[in-house]
Amino acid sequence: MIAIRLFVFLGAFLLFTMEPMVGRLLLPHFGGAFHVWTTSLMFFQGVLFLAYAYAHLVAPRIKGAHLVVLFLPLIALPPTAVVEGQHDVWALLFALARASALPFAVLATTSVVAQRWLNESNLPGRENPYWLYATSNVGSLVALLAYALLVEPLVGVSTQRTVFSIGFALWIFTGIAAYRATHGKAAGHEAVAVVEPGPPEVITPGQIVYWLLLSACPSAMLMGVTNLIALDAGNVPLVWVIPLALYLLTFVFAFADPQRVPSWVRRLWPHFGAVALFISAGGSLAQELRQVALNLVVFFVIALAVHAELYASRPKPQHLTLFYLMLALGGWIGGAFVSLVAPQLFYGLAEYPIAIVTVMVTILVGRRKEVRQWLRDSGRAPVLVSIALIVAIVVQLVRGQVNDTGEVREIARGRSFYGIYHVFERPTPLGPIDDLVSGITRHGRQFMDAPQRAEPLSYYHREGSLGQVMEILHRRGRPRRVAAIGLGVGAAAAYMEPGESMTFFEIDPLDVQLARDHFHYLEDCQGDVDTIVGDARVTLEDMASSASPPEYDLILVDAFAGDAIPTHLVTREATELYFSLLADDGYLLFHISNRYYDLRPVLAAIARALHRPAAWRRRMNPTGLGEDPSEYFVFPPTEADLTAFDEAGWTRVSAGGIEEVDVWTDDRTNTLAILNVDW
Repeated sequence: MIAIRLFVFLGAFLLFTMEPMVGRLLLPHFGGAFHVWTTSLMFFQGVLFLAYAYAHLVAPRIKGAHLVVLFLPLIALPPTAVVEGQHDVWALLFALARASALPFAVLATTSVVAQRWLNESNLPGRENPYWLYATSNVGSLVALLAYALLVEPLVGVSTQRTVFSIGFALWIFTGIAAYRATHGKAAGHEAVAVVEPGPPEVITPGQIVYWLLLSACPSAMLMGVTNLIALDAGNVPLVWVIPLALYLLTFVFAFADPQRVPSWVRRLWPHFGAVALFISAGGSLAQELRQVALNLVVFFVIALAVHAELYASRPKPQHLTLFYLMLALGGWIGGAFVSLVAPQLFYGLAEYPIAIVTVMVTILVGRRKEVRQWLRDSGRAPVLVSIALIVAIVVQLVRGQVNDTGEVREIARGRSFYGIYHVFERPTPLGPIDDLVSGITRHGRQFMDAPQRAEPLSYYHREGSLGQVMEILHRRGRPRRVAAIGLGVGAAAAYMEPGESMTFFEIDPLDVQLARDHFHYLEDCQGDVDTIVGDARVTLEDMASSASPPEYDLILVDAFAGDAIPTHLVTREATELYFSLLADDGYLLFHISNRYYDLRPVLAAIARALHRPAAWRRRMNPTGLGEDPSEYFVFPPTEADLTAFDEAGWTRVSAGGIEEVDVWTDDRTNTLAILNVDW
């Protein structure tokens, strides 16, 4: 029994170590896109379905030869990340297939194959081997938490890949031991196969559809919640892990011992679904971290109730491989709906409330007799509570478009692989202002009427930090050559004068389209302005290796205001790349305004490692019209150039006051160390 437990636990541990590790390998190639993780999760669910199909159709026929299959992934280890062509969802899926499909598929067979081995033996627990699925989810949960809290902050990716390969080899030996334990003489292998008492169970199409829906809806809810948090809180392993850990924990409770699921959860979970609909009705779940926490609690309760229902509807062990096959297929359907279908159908994250409504209807129909009896026993109170929640949802929907400055009108919206955007127009005494918003983050704003529309607003205001740096460059008396990583609405282009040039590097084509269609900074720019679509790190590396690399007077790295940190743009290697493209007297400027992460320690560590002078400025109470609070970090060309920043209210890094962290590299970053959350 110890051998089979260890085999299942270690297989799940490696499986769910591989998921975030491969995601970490691939994330830099896709600009920190918020869809990266959920698309990866959908891919893994698809591979899980294929693994379960193998366990259902092939493994029972080849019996002990399955042990040979365990060795096949050794040819594909350690996992690598190779991305070619356009950096879109299909490129991500192809890269995932090359990096992880074979080892992930073989690892994913562990739980189902082990349960079948146990059921075919005479060992204790063979009558109901579903408890091994709980053991599997415990291993998965431990792996996720260990990765987010220990591995990712402390261990580089190259080391992770090596240790994973060693762990895989160890798992193979546990598999051999588990097979011997369940098929040796002590396990009763020579005995006749176990026969279920009574007539054979017949699985109806209705049962299969029920299993599919009960597994698809929580999967879609998981991805919907994860997408929304990642959209604003940053697409880093911690953000992926928390919802997925809660999801796995519901399987642990529901499959290990259904009595652990409180009766009130199964009675009241529809009301938790109504609460989730209420919170999401306004268009954004992540208005505050408290709301994120509330949504995670609601998600956990609903998923726990649904998975308890899934366990209650399980078949006899003779059909367990079919049951798990449908569970995996349902999970993949839910994931594919969120990752592939929803972005084509919806501008917002409508898939989350749709999944809630679908699962509520599914169980209400599947348990209609019990529901009618419960309503008779409970009286009018549940009905009245439900009506009150529906009314609250309607009120929330109606009230969402007005604020203190007057009526706000949405004039455009869009959704891409990289984000969900809204363009709002609001009246002011000086004329209308348009805002580009993603989640709860403003990416730029502009007056729509002349002459005010020529003024850069928001984080780019002339009275702000960017305005000071631009003025320092202007005093040198020569045309400025500027590169900006991140477009927003193109407000920085307002600083360009005739004979000057500015190149924007923007990874999201939709952002470029919105900036050109609904804002005027690019078309009104007096200098030469160009926009290059693609990952800035990759593009700049190509430029640096060309025969005639450009030389910029200023490189503005402006990719962090959306709270999703593309960590590959703020590593030591990335910073060295920027310096290689600067003129000898050029400036490197980071716009690091961020709601949840303090990037000053990261940049200060790089400044110390590269022996570069640096300073930072936080402007929290702006006075300029249309200006937003902002924070910038600058690398001037020499120590002497810091004098101008001293006079402008900047703080030198050498003055201290910034917490020290390890230098971020392409191999190792630690977002937990710079997490700055005010609950």
